[in-house]
Amino acid sequence: MNTDMFGGVIRAIFPPVIAFLIGKGTLPAGDYGAVVTGFVSLLTALWSVHSNPTGKTIK
Repeated sequence: MNTDMFGGVIRAIFPPVIAFLIGKGTLPAGDYGAVVTGFVSLLTALWSVHSNPTGKTIK
């Protein structure tokens, strides 16, 4: 599975999971934006660590 496929799976699964959590009352509806922002920030950090391994230098 490459990163494009993984991103597609996340984009397909994330909105219904958030909607389910809001429907159950686990996540307040007003916090949807904060959750999405946090998740995107986490994925960005993981991508950065993955694409910039230790020892890689810019020439």
